[in-house]
Amino acid sequence: MFQTTLMHTVKLEHNDDEVLDPADPQLVVRGSLFIDGRNAGSWEARRDGTWAAHVRHKSGWTVETSRVALIERLARDA
Repeated sequence: MFQTTLMHTVKLEHNDDEVLDPADPQLVVRGSLFIDGRNAGSWEARRDGTWAAHVRHKSGWTVETSRVALIERLARDA
């Protein structure tokens, strides 16, 4: 028996850098997270090189070492 994995469509939409809080030196850029065409939360790129996403229906943040790795993980786990 084979188990199939449903892959979700993930889009990290860039929001205007003007919305960043200048008091938060950790963030480089952030934006909205869309999964299967629905607004599902937010994402951010951090100065330490990590990429993170907060999915509304899950607690905590999903953190990966690159944009590609974050998208791939969200596509599998969302």
